Amino acid sequence: MPKQPYPGTSFDRARDQWKARVMRDGRRINLGYYPTQEAAYAAIEAAKNKPEERTEPELPPNHVELVAKAQRTKSVAQHNLLVEAPNTQTVLEARIFALMLRSIRRGDTVPTAVVIPLNELYPSGHIGGQQYQLLDEAMVRMMSSTIRIPQLKTGDVHLISLCESMRLDAENKLLVASFSHVVMPYLVDLMGHFTVADVDELLTIKSASTHRLYWLLRSWQYKSPHTVSVETLRELTAGDAYPRYVDYRNKVLKPSVSELNELSFDITYKEMRRRGRTVTSIEFTIGQKPAEVETSAVVVTEKPKAQPKPQLSDLQQKVTTRLTKLKLTEAQIKKVLEVIVGEELEKLMKLTYPVLRDLETKAKPNDNVAASTMTLLKSNFPAFYRLTN
Repeated sequence: MPKQPYPGTSFDRARDQWKARVMRDGRRINLGYYPTQEAAYAAIEAAKNKPEERTEPELPPNHVELVAKAQRTKSVAQHNLLVEAPNTQTVLEARIFALMLRSIRRGDTVPTAVVIPLNELYPSGHIGGQQYQLLDEAMVRMMSSTIRIPQLKTGDVHLISLCESMRLDAENKLLVASFSHVVMPYLVDLMGHFTVADVDELLTIKSASTHRLYWLLRSWQYKSPHTVSVETLRELTAGDAYPRYVDYRNKVLKPSVSELNELSFDITYKEMRRRGRTVTSIEFTIGQKPAEVETSAVVVTEKPKAQPKPQLSDLQQKVTTRLTKLKLTEAQIKKVLEVIVGEELEKLMKLTYPVLRDLETKAKPNDNVAASTMTLLKSNFPAFYRLTN
């Protein structure tokens, strides 16, 4: 066989780029993806001539405290540009990503070590050779993962790496990892549109495509019903798998929607046909199941004296009336008025008008309009999201 002119390079059809890999100390190391084979080979040559630099994160001395603090976090968020960027991954990678997100704090400016106990990745408690092998493969993929984020306003494209470092501490059964510097703004600077997810729900999901659909539907929930082309939906949830829609619907869409409806979602969808019988787009109606109310014994005590209510401005009174019609509780409305002030109240009135209109005209069934309104407020007012999470 003729000698390959660029050893260590291979073409990745899913990314439409050339992959570069090099062997070092018996290990195969991924060097990333490049637009040409020559560029990929140049990266290999540079890596061979450069001493290996290890950036493995050290196990923080207060790692037990960090884990306990992270476990108290029930909601995580990421920017919608990241949510809607094609990024195929396995279930294990999706769980690692969710648990890494759980350790991000709003004041973070640089990546810090994230400590994940392996029993959170493998709830069954059984961690053997196969589990370690799958984890090693997931770590390699996450380290070499490149996310393509289009900048809609400028037409530019931002290619970013997801992780900066990952290390398996087999002795303590811990995964120590950190996000890359370039991805941090999409996890922390959430002043624009962002999406909130429930960690416990993410950890129960059984398929990678359902993880992707979960984030997408959460991001589209505030503008439900939302229509998306079949081509875009398939790219975002299954990559280039299942090119025939009938296979995609039966293997991905239907089982994923069914799995999500077992959680807090209430999802229906309608297939849109442009010509003939070809399905070209999907219209999702995304609702929320009513939250379960816990009942407990009530101890009757002396009724406290009522505190005088603060005087509300005309605009605050209008907001109160609007949110009352949308079935928010008095405590929820109080939180809204504490955080959303000034000109943002006008924005709130505009955002909630379509919800009220659909409710009063019964144009759109919504069994839990209060939950939908709260999701809408959290998605558009970061300060309110921080207060309620």
